[in-house]
Amino acid sequence: MADKTIVVVVPTIRPETISVFLDAWKDLFKKHNVEFILVVDGKDQHIIYNGKRVNLKSELVSKFSAGSRQLGFLYIAKYLPDIEYIFTTDDDCFPTGDPIQDHIDQLNRKAPISWLSTATDIYLRGFPYGVREEAPVMLSHGVWDSVPDYDAPTQLLTPKEFRPTYYKGVIPKGIFFPMCGMNIMFRREALPYVYFAPVGQYKGAERFDDIWAGLEIVKDFAKLSWGIVSGYVRVNHLRASNVFTSLAKEAVGIKKNEEYWKGFYDDWYKDFINKRERWFKLCTKDIK
Repeated sequence: MADKTIVVVVPTIRPETISVFLDAWKDLFKKHNVEFILVVDGKDQHIIYNGKRVNLKSELVSKFSAGSRQLGFLYIAKYLPDIEYIFTTDDDCFPTGDPIQDHIDQLNRKAPISWLSTATDIYLRGFPYGVREEAPVMLSHGVWDSVPDYDAPTQLLTPKEFRPTYYKGVIPKGIFFPMCGMNIMFRREALPYVYFAPVGQYKGAERFDDIWAGLEIVKDFAKLSWGIVSGYVRVNHLRASNVFTSLAKEAVGIKKNEEYWKGFYDDWYKDFINKRERWFKLCTKDIK
C-alpha cells in the first residue's frame, strides 16, 4: 500500500454495469496506481474492494442515496491510513482528459481566500501579494461535460441543448456554493469534515446529501483557513436523472434547503450535526 496514495470511491445501484465505468477509467487508474472502492447501495448495502465483498455497516451512512459513498470514506478512515487523496465520482461519469491529475494539481497549490480574483489563473493590478498563497487547497470541486447537475425544476424548464458556463476559480472564504458529489477530490486531512448528510431515510431530501455536506464544509474550512477551488476539473456526465422522479425526491428537500443555509435548524438538522460530530471523532480516532 505504501505506493498507493489515491483512492476512488463510486456509489452505484447498478453493480452489474460497473464494468463499463471501469473500462473507461482503467488507463488512468493504472497511471495513478489508484485503489478503487465500489459502494453498492440499497437494502443490502456493502463495499466491493479489491474484487471482494466487504460488509461494513454504520448508522452514520445513508442508504438509497448517493450519500452512500460515505461508506467508502468510512473504509478509508478505518483501514487505509496511507491514502492521501480521495476522489469520488458517479458510475455514469467518464474522464475528460485526466481528471485525477487535474484534481491533484489543484490540491497541491495555495490560493487566496480573503480576496477574489477577477481573472482566471492570473492576478490583476491591486491584488495583494501577501494573500496570493494564503491557504492550502483541501478540496477541489469539478464540473461536467454533457449533462449538467440540475435540480428537477431547472432541468424541466431548461432546453436540453443549453450548456452552462461554469465558474473557474477559488471559492471565497465562508461563501456557500452548491457542492456536487459527482466530481470532487479532497486531501486526507479533510476527511473528518467531509460528511454527506444522512438523507436516505428522509424521503423528499435524497438529492441534497452533498449540498448540505458542502454547507458544513464551507463553515469548517473558513475556521481552518483552508481553500476550496471549483471548475478546474471536468468529467463527462452521461446520464440525466429522470426529471419526474427527481421532482418527487426533491419535494421536501427544496423547501428545507431554502431555510437550512440561513440557520433554520429543526430536529433533522440537529441529528445531522450530531452524526457529523461523531464522524469527526471517528476520523480523528477519538472513538472506534
